[in-house]
Amino acid sequence: MRKLWLIRKDQEAVSPVIATILMVAITVVLAAVLYVMVSGLLGGGGTTTAKTVGFTPIPGAQNWTLSVASVSTSGIAYTTTTFKIYNPGGAPVSTNLLTDILGNPATGQCSNWATKKVCYIPSASGQSQVTVGDRLNADKATYGPSQYRWELLDATSILANGVFS
Repeated sequence: MRKLWLIRKDQEAVSPVIATILMVAITVVLAAVLYVMVSGLLGGGGTTTAKTVGFTPIPGAQNWTLSVASVSTSGIAYTTTTFKIYNPGGAPVSTNLLTDILGNPATGQCSNWATKKVCYIPSASGQSQVTVGDRLNADKATYGPSQYRWELLDATSILANGVFS
């Protein structure tokens, strides 16, 4: 025996007005969820600017000397800034906070030059932040004739880097 399926025209599942309202509501909810997901991925840039320090090399017979030529932002404190030197193989050979290698601006000398062989000389007395005109000296005899790499870092990023040459 064959089954006949009859479609009754007197019964509807949902009225067309309610169906339209449901479709619009579902579309709005999906769009809102998608917006939240995408905005979370794209956000986070903010208005922060990268801190950078520019150096100019100064030729010298006994020392590598770098002079601070530019500072992108104020607030690069000696207490949170590190100067690192790496040998040509990439191994670190010297790591010092600037406060540990500060020199005297009047004399250009560091009290611990004999042990550290690197010195950061502020351009004026009483400074506590990296400023244009500051100088950084590293002993050529200790840090090789060339190809020693250096980095100036703060707590979050590399401010400057280069190669003694």
